Amino acid sequence: MSEFLTLADSQDRLLAETTWDRNVVVVAGAGTGKTTILVNRILNLLLREPNPLAITEIVALTFTNKAATEMKQRLRAQLIRLTEQADDLIATFRARYHLSAEQVRERAGTALEQMEKAQIGTLHSFAAHLLRLHPLESELDPLFQEDDGSRFKELFHSSWDRWLDDELGSTGLQHGRWRRVLAGTTLDDLRQFTAALAGDFVELDELERQCRTSSLEGALRDWIAATHGCATTLLAAQDRPKRRKAEQMLAAAVQSLALLLENGPPGLAHLAQDERAVLEKDLGKAPAGWDEVAFQEAASIIGLAQQLLTVDQSYFQEVVTLVRPFLDQVQHEFLTSGWIAFDGLLARAKTLLRDHPAVRARIKQTYRAILVDEFQDTDPVQYEIILYLGERAGSHQTVWHDVDLEPGKLFIVGDPKQSIYAFRRADIEAFERVVEKIRAGGGGVYSLVTNFRSDGAVLDVVNNVFDRLFLPTEHVQPANERLAARPQRQPEVSVSGVQLRLVTSGEDDEEFDVQAATRAEAEALAHWLKEKLLAGTTIMDRDRREGPLQPGHIALIFRKLTQAQVYLDALRRYDIAYITDGEKHFYRRQEIIDLVNLLRVIDNPHDTIALVGILRSPLGGMTDRDLLALQQREGLDYQQRERLSAWNHPQAGMVRRLYDRLVELHQLAPLRPVPDAIDLIFERLPVLELAAASLHGEQAVANLRKTRDMAETLADRPHLTLTGFVNLMMTRVSEQPDEAESALAEESLDAIRVLTIHKAKGLEFPVVILPGLHQGSKNPRKGPSIHHDWSSRCYSLQMGGRSNLGAALVDMKMAAREEAEQRRLLYVGMTRARDLLVLSGGQTTKPGHDTVLSLLGEAITDEGGPSTADQICIGTSRLTRVITPATAAARRRRQEPLSTIAPRPALGPILIRRRARQVTWEQHRTTPRRLTPSSLAENKPEAVFPRTVTGRDTDLARLVGVCAHAVLEQWDFTRPRSDISTVIEQACRRYVRQDHPQLRGEVTEDLTALFENFLTSEPYKRLQCATVLGREVPFVMPLGEEQMMEGVIDLIYQFDDRIWIADYKTDDVAAEGIQTRADRYRSQAESYSRAVASSLGLSSVSFQFIFLRPGVTVDV
Repeated sequence: MSEFLTLADSQDRLLAETTWDRNVVVVAGAGTGKTTILVNRILNLLLREPNPLAITEIVALTFTNKAATEMKQRLRAQLIRLTEQADDLIATFRARYHLSAEQVRERAGTALEQMEKAQIGTLHSFAAHLLRLHPLESELDPLFQEDDGSRFKELFHSSWDRWLDDELGSTGLQHGRWRRVLAGTTLDDLRQFTAALAGDFVELDELERQCRTSSLEGALRDWIAATHGCATTLLAAQDRPKRRKAEQMLAAAVQSLALLLENGPPGLAHLAQDERAVLEKDLGKAPAGWDEVAFQEAASIIGLAQQLLTVDQSYFQEVVTLVRPFLDQVQHEFLTSGWIAFDGLLARAKTLLRDHPAVRARIKQTYRAILVDEFQDTDPVQYEIILYLGERAGSHQTVWHDVDLEPGKLFIVGDPKQSIYAFRRADIEAFERVVEKIRAGGGGVYSLVTNFRSDGAVLDVVNNVFDRLFLPTEHVQPANERLAARPQRQPEVSVSGVQLRLVTSGEDDEEFDVQAATRAEAEALAHWLKEKLLAGTTIMDRDRREGPLQPGHIALIFRKLTQAQVYLDALRRYDIAYITDGEKHFYRRQEIIDLVNLLRVIDNPHDTIALVGILRSPLGGMTDRDLLALQQREGLDYQQRERLSAWNHPQAGMVRRLYDRLVELHQLAPLRPVPDAIDLIFERLPVLELAAASLHGEQAVANLRKTRDMAETLADRPHLTLTGFVNLMMTRVSEQPDEAESALAEESLDAIRVLTIHKAKGLEFPVVILPGLHQGSKNPRKGPSIHHDWSSRCYSLQMGGRSNLGAALVDMKMAAREEAEQRRLLYVGMTRARDLLVLSGGQTTKPGHDTVLSLLGEAITDEGGPSTADQICIGTSRLTRVITPATAAARRRRQEPLSTIAPRPALGPILIRRRARQVTWEQHRTTPRRLTPSSLAENKPEAVFPRTVTGRDTDLARLVGVCAHAVLEQWDFTRPRSDISTVIEQACRRYVRQDHPQLRGEVTEDLTALFENFLTSEPYKRLQCATVLGREVPFVMPLGEEQMMEGVIDLIYQFDDRIWIADYKTDDVAAEGIQTRADRYRSQAESYSRAVASSLGLSSVSFQFIFLRPGVTVDV
């Protein structure tokens, strides 16, 4: 803490840490150490005099789990320092609060002991904590589980289809209303709109009220009135006797706004037809006599009037009335099933605090200090929760702006310049209104401006650029607050500062569009990285020792990873390793598509399209010509593989082998849980091996394993058979929802980090490259939408070319915020760099107006000195400009000169090494990595099911064994024997396919006879007197250095003060052969015994085989 005394903002830092009589807002710029401030604030709360707090009386909330973990770790480290050392940290608190060293250590030690009870985490986790503490008031199951969105989506779609059948069928009672609604939209759009209405943050009662209202209210009326006044003034200044198109359209806009103010939404129907026709025209360019500012203002007003032509309040009232019963039913069913959506945690926590005074009073009393990090990125619902928690004791207001805050309870940290999460409902206007409320209540606002991250050469450019780009606009964009470099900071990288690297068209390129510029820029960038930056740049470590710059010191940061593929291809061409963080194209990856095709074929042998996909994949390796030949043999059916017996084709052997495996998998996979079925596919077919050999290597393998893990996560779905999983994956491949690829590697210096600006927030890198500055940034909105503005409480509804009235205000605000957020995204990206910041792009023939280059054009001026060919002045700062012609960027693989080729080495040592590698490889290849006790008994790896099922008797015996184990897994040994038939039937229904009724009858009959004998045997009577400790107990244990044994123990029980392991055998063996058969399984018994003894910490355990058919045991 003492280091702050030398900083320019040291006084603000000290006040932020030690102000107790008022609420505190800390505006912490990029890299200014906000986590340190939060940790120091907590330490001061724990150690202050008077009124120190216990750590359980403090709530510290962050935006992400990663940030919460970091805060906990740093707080724990500081507390440990206080308990173990008498250093300057203890001296600081002793002097500040007049404590003894022993008092400091005692309070720090107490906090450490209670650390795991402290509420330090995300606001979502805290909301879940509150809801579980008050299940009755929140109307939730206290054991609720959090849904990632997939479960509600499944419920919604299945319920929607059933509801449509009822509503649109002959028994439906609202056919007239349906006709009116579907006259303005499609069923698909209506489903999408209804799904948006089902969001937890949509207050349906308020939305319905807004659709019913026939008058202008509150903020909406004030805005329309102000816009009408502005339009009237503008028309008076620009009007003329003979109006041109611009004046005509402005006059029609004035009239439409006047009708709206006078009569509310119904007044828009009275707009004259000729004025309506005028508004439907395209405004075009500014006419002579209009200055640009006035024309842009007029264009905005005319755009508003044009949007008002789409307003249809009654239509949306009818839509909401129609779907409301369905929404209530689905949400009720979802909650009563014990699930709650991620957003539902916040919505219900807000309702709990707002509507239950006693609960709120108790929580306010429990938590006496509320600290919030990244306040600018939280959404308005979270703001309300925080304000309710920070309310003065004895008060209970239900509207946020009426809340009277407790002085000194709230401590919030944020930076509105880094507010970039509008897509997660972050609202900079709400942020500023909360800060204004705290300030108006006597709170203090302190600013942190000392940046501990970046070199002064980087910060100078950042400061001067954003002095120009951050145009102060109330509730949209605050002014820039300049950052100061840490005193005495020395550059770490031998090349520091800011570079603007641009690729221009070559002489032969007449048209240099965005795509061409992107390809040329990616090539030039990869070449520069390989041949220049990584070839000769050095970096200092923490001890100021110089070393070469590594790829891991570099980050490529994109606005969206959809823009990254061309750049990644260029990196691969130059053999530059990289790691992507946040790639959301999981379902577009070829290995996933191939696996889904494989699952489709195994589930349905008649899916010819999927079979062709497999045959054309690396697994089949066939060309289109090969497929044509196969089709001519009528060979696109793996169940008819005998058709290929005489096929004389180079691929014939491969196809027959593949077909054999597919037949086998078709028989075995449906009998297993889906995750095990996928394991079986990986075992029987070289899917993982082919993925490892593909272009994406380890990443492709990780993605395939993630698919298997997804199946395991979904395993509790009652409908998740193999067919259900195939249908789910087919839907996802078709719709391609955002899904991140499997995390592949930890941070490494061997690979460049590739990530988005949002993922990079909070991170820093010695070298940061922002590519694609010439690419557009706006995303056109498609389909139905619902948005909400917190401060005005207005909803925006849009569907089928119609909108409600609130859409005009909400869309205007969203457009302004989106434009401002694009500037803040650039700010966040540029402030990630420690020493070298590279801005990279292409100079296209027709530059776009919504690009980062156009923004930089606003900032680049000749102030502060003349610019040169390789230097650009921005105020008092300079950045280096590098121009690369596209023709020079074209990559050509260079051949090494003959003089540099090494002489051919002697073959002897090479052959020796090769033979050694072959021996080692053969050992690894033939050594199974995973063993089961059964396979160990035979000294060979064993599949859980045999590779082929030959003969009906083998199939019957296997199914009897599977079902017998399933019966005994759930059978209570004290139950009446007469109940066994019910359990047998349940097991057979589960494990014997429905399309084999005869086989099911045989299995049922065999099991009935087996258990009829076993339930009257002496071993069974013994089990009735025993204490069962576990059934079907899985275990994994190491076996040597490179092997792992795994298995499942049928039964562990306690009898006569000993622990017994029992293994059921359904072998059909005569009494005289039982001992011989048991001896075959002896190694299996030893493995089970060793696993149980090791796990339970026992010196020995007893083991017995229970042969179910004769009803006898063999102790081992």
